[in-house]
Amino acid sequence: MNAIQGAVIDIQTECINVLAAAGFKPDPAKKQLLDAIKAIVGNEVPAASTTQAGTVKLSSATDSDSETEAATPKAVKAAMDNAKGRAPASRKVNGHPLTADVNVTSQDIFDQQAVAIGPVTDLNGIQSPGIYACLCTGETKNAPVNNSGNLLVYRTNGIQRLQIYQPLYTTDVYVRYFQGGSSWSGWVKNYGCISRDEADARYRLPVGSAIAWPSDAVPDGYAIMQGQSFSTATYPLLAKAYPSGVIPDMRGWTIKGKPASGRAVLSQELDGIKSHSHNARAQDTDLGTKGSSSFDYGTKSTNPTGGHAHEFGGYINSYWGDSNHTSFQPGSGAKTQAAGDHAHTVYIGGHEHTVYIGSHGHVVIVDAAGTAETTVRNIAFNYIVRLA
Repeated sequence: MNAIQGAVIDIQTECINVLAAAGFKPDPAKKQLLDAIKAIVGNEVPAASTTQAGTVKLSSATDSDSETEAATPKAVKAAMDNAKGRAPASRKVNGHPLTADVNVTSQDIFDQQAVAIGPVTDLNGIQSPGIYACLCTGETKNAPVNNSGNLLVYRTNGIQRLQIYQPLYTTDVYVRYFQGGSSWSGWVKNYGCISRDEADARYRLPVGSAIAWPSDAVPDGYAIMQGQSFSTATYPLLAKAYPSGVIPDMRGWTIKGKPASGRAVLSQELDGIKSHSHNARAQDTDLGTKGSSSFDYGTKSTNPTGGHAHEFGGYINSYWGDSNHTSFQPGSGAKTQAAGDHAHTVYIGGHEHTVYIGSHGHVVIVDAAGTAETTVRNIAFNYIVRLA
């Protein structure tokens, strides 16, 4: 064996020892030496700690309390970003130190936070969000009332703003909104802080009232009164006025105050006129005796025909009533002498007639007049009722 062969054998022996020390079984098909060396080196170097040097594991966690791991740049950056957003403990929020959680109440926000401004010349110029104590005088422009008060300016987006004004010593509230440019809507008054039911009781007609409406288009929440049924469960306030669940039909009807007696509420009364009589007569007059018109008819002639004769006969008795005296009895056919055709004249002359009229009266007939029903001059409205 020469020197080279001896050196090779030594190297092989050392490699086998390294593999054995690392716990590897020699295998010519695998490259095991490097892995064995790494294993031996790793087992020999301890993990680093606060008391000894060694290997260190890197970590990007920002909530770990390990003392054997090292922070990566990522973890360091997260920690720095968090630190930049932190306020120093010496600072305070609304008088509260930042040494612990700060509980800010509504009183903390509103107590003495109104910005006193005044005297105000024009409320249109106050557009920055905030709470303002305004001193308004008679010269203040665009104020809802001539009274100092509190003004809340609220901004909902880039240009939209809302102003709410509450005069001092009242519960009245006025609201308006900004329309852009220099234009604001008109102030709308809310009459104090009351419930809807109380507002209805104060400022609206009771539910069930018949309301004259000048249109066939009915507003939302209302219905034309035309005899229809409704749900008493859905509209309980309306049911108090009409427990039957039926709205009266007001088409063609008017409303009349209920008399002291003799009528029930919602009872109907047909059209009519008060019972009465008429005195009618023709004027009396005495026409007396009137004459007809006079006329002279002159002398008139009768018809010139008619010639004729008369038969006659007789019986003559003795005056003395004895046989010594004769009687004469003409036979039949004895006639008078014929008169022949002739004419007469009759004088009529001027004359007149009188007609008695006297005192008298006449029967007078009064004809029917008027329309189909009794009514007054009127304008047609729809009666509507609120549904509630």
